[in-house]
Amino acid sequence: MKQKVKYLLLALVSCALLCGIVVAANRKAQEYQLSVSTSFIMDTVIEQKLYGRNSQQAAAEIERRLREYEQQYSMYLPDSQISRINEQAGKDYTEVSQQCLVLLQQAIAVSAQSNGLFDITIAPLTRLWDITAEHPRVPLPQLVEQAKQLVDYCDILIDGNRVMLRNPGQAIDLGAVAKGAACTIIRQVAQEYEIKTGYVSVGGNLIVLGKDPQGEDFRFAIRDPQGEASEYIATLSLTGSTMATTGAYERWFEQDGKRYHHIIDPDTLWPAAYYNGVTVLCPDSGMADCLTTALFCMPLEEGQKLVESLDGVEAMWCTPDKQATTSSGWDSHLKK
Repeated sequence: MKQKVKYLLLALVSCALLCGIVVAANRKAQEYQLSVSTSFIMDTVIEQKLYGRNSQQAAAEIERRLREYEQQYSMYLPDSQISRINEQAGKDYTEVSQQCLVLLQQAIAVSAQSNGLFDITIAPLTRLWDITAEHPRVPLPQLVEQAKQLVDYCDILIDGNRVMLRNPGQAIDLGAVAKGAACTIIRQVAQEYEIKTGYVSVGGNLIVLGKDPQGEDFRFAIRDPQGEASEYIATLSLTGSTMATTGAYERWFEQDGKRYHHIIDPDTLWPAAYYNGVTVLCPDSGMADCLTTALFCMPLEEGQKLVESLDGVEAMWCTPDKQATTSSGWDSHLKK
């Protein structure tokens, strides 16, 4: 009888251990439940790869909030805060949200650091070039010169939570900062839904959440700006960071045998000619997005000096002659 009780107790203990293992395995599986999705928002492709028990809900919420975000900050949507500011240029102040103020102030700060080579009031010039039109053409030089008179970030006037452009005809375009800043929303949603692993690509902007399910750094390739879409120039190991890339290959048109891309240099009034691609690593995704555009329009020595003056920022510049130059700490991110 005692022997039977002994076997019964052993069986119960084994069963309890087995149940514990199964429960732990189920929890582990839920923790790394994968959700993959693709959508088109802010005129770019959004790719999500999230791990977690709430990964599907998080992906859906990220898409919802990004669409809401686009409604507020696109200059092409008539009811957005930016459109209202542009409509009131030279007339009156427009009340904006705290989020909008932060976006504008960050953009103005980068404009000052780059001596105006990054400038969100470049909208009159980008509209004139209209790279994404069905039949884009090189604009007349006199029209470009006229538009240049309207480009000056110092004409963004801020009074509390109210914003105004100093002169009629001026306009703000957040295209060079909004996608990077949107990554802040992604990080917030990930925290709310307890997503600790994964990544989201917003066009040329990437936000990485933690390490991969195996506990290793995520690895990402940087496209060769002079190669095909499948060709890459470097592979990086990233964890919990953000990366932004601006490339001359993204949007362009050809006229009389010459290619014209979408990154307009505020100094020359023409597409910037120094590089084919610039990549920035930075803890702040909005800053990374701003910096790629600023650096794209800066001579290499000036760009290197700016990057080295910023904590936690690294960059790579790719020139038309197929040379790649990197900042001092870049190599620490290379795939080991």
